[in-house]
Amino acid sequence: MYRVSLDNVGARRTCRPLYERHQATPYATFLDPTETDDIYSGMVLMRTGADTVALYDGTSATAKPFGLSALDKNAVINDLDGLNIKPWAVWIGGSDAFFTIDAPAFDDTASWAVPTDGTRELVYATSAGKLTTVVDGDPIAELIEVVSDSRIIVRLLPPAVTV
Repeated sequence: MYRVSLDNVGARRTCRPLYERHQATPYATFLDPTETDDIYSGMVLMRTGADTVALYDGTSATAKPFGLSALDKNAVINDLDGLNIKPWAVWIGGSDAFFTIDAPAFDDTASWAVPTDGTRELVYATSAGKLTTVVDGDPIAELIEVVSDSRIIVRLLPPAVTV
């Protein structure tokens, strides 16, 4: 069984679910052993194998966003501290799953604004796995609200399926 380290119990994560009880699922998987970058919860992950994930890098034309990281591996929170294996969790879900995301899990230099003309602002992933409004590949979410310069609320989109 995976247990959160006592060092991380009081730490504030950068991704907090708002509506997830029946709308989103933390998918159990493993972090790719080659992944060495810092990961903040709420960053975009892609599948790299049958049961492994890594930060979305956008370098492969076939790479698709898989979901939002539910765990952290950075200087503030390290959910893998002291573990020999790398269990990981990815938030996946439908369009009724809402999440609050704090910087640095999203690109705070991008232009974040909710349209007032009835259109939708889709959210993509940067080559570093951060959420952004810059169109690049398949969208992963829709921007619902800009709470502040360092906090946004997004709604997950169903995964893009190509045949």
